[in-house]
Amino acid sequence: MSRPVVVVEPGQGQRFGNVEFLARTEDTPYFNLGIVTFAPGQGVERHVHRAEDDSFLVLEGTLSVAVGEEGRAVEAGPGTFVLIPDGTPHAIQNRGPTDVRILNVHAPGGFDRRIGLR
Repeated sequence: MSRPVVVVEPGQGQRFGNVEFLARTEDTPYFNLGIVTFAPGQGVERHVHRAEDDSFLVLEGTLSVAVGEEGRAVEAGPGTFVLIPDGTPHAIQNRGPTDVRILNVHAPGGFDRRIGLR
């Protein structure tokens, strides 16, 4: 059975907090795709995804990323891609004066459901 083509016009994704989902688990089991906006000072504390890669492409601003057991610091500016393999501790934060926007991919799908979106 084939799945339908999904087309999401700008700004028309499914919103959950500061995430606009463009591809959800109901669309494809292979990944979740969203645009995440972090206001100055906003971020996500250190955490680990099991059996799921987390990745992002910075679209605007500079995202502060701490990865690995040692908390390696990365300042990711526009155009920077970061891939965090499953099982890798990481934290992200906007330490700058303006919003940070990232294109975020979780693979395989299911992230949207784990944060409460049905």
